[in-house]
Amino acid sequence: MSDFKLCENGHYFPQGLKECPYCPKGSNQQSSLGKTIIGSSFGNDDDDEDDFGFGNKPSQFGGGNNLNRTQIFGGGGGGNQDFDFGGFGGSNFPAQFQPIQQSTGRKLVGWLVSFTIDANGIDFKLYEGRNLLGSDPGCDIPIPNDAAVSGRHLTILHRMGHFKFKDEFSTNGTFINDVFMEEGTLKDGDMIRMGDTVFKFRSIA
Repeated sequence: MSDFKLCENGHYFPQGLKECPYCPKGSNQQSSLGKTIIGSSFGNDDDDEDDFGFGNKPSQFGGGNNLNRTQIFGGGGGGNQDFDFGGFGGSNFPAQFQPIQQSTGRKLVGWLVSFTIDANGIDFKLYEGRNLLGSDPGCDIPIPNDAAVSGRHLTILHRMGHFKFKDEFSTNGTFINDVFMEEGTLKDGDMIRMGDTVFKFRSIA
């Protein structure tokens, strides 16, 4: 071994070389235990921000103050948390976990039920006062997928215990129990047809 010398990290290399060719260079660092730590694009700075803005870095990415804690990264929730529900966080919970939204403050007085919009059935609430139906997304009950429904097609008005309806000069008209009608009174169980969309009207007695 006289033709070799030993570097401070325990590598034997030829006497003719000034530096050990086996020691890590550049971004590689030497740990206190003599083991090579491979540098990476995450950096090895001591602050709490990683190169991707996640905040405190998990220990496997070379730093941060999160010791032995599971890190979960997700698409929402704002930042890196010890337990983030897969990234939903805060206001980004799935719809089934959102708080139940209250109505506009008007009393619920009836429903419209349709099996043409959804084969399994779908219902829409009717409230005291005016309820506007049409293809316009601003309507109280929007019907966007029926080309025969006008933007503002039909108004159902509940006043003093009675339901009145009025066609809003729609292109294709409104049919109550298959009879073309422009205005009148609704009774529980009436069928309302607008274009190809059919509703069954149900009132709260």
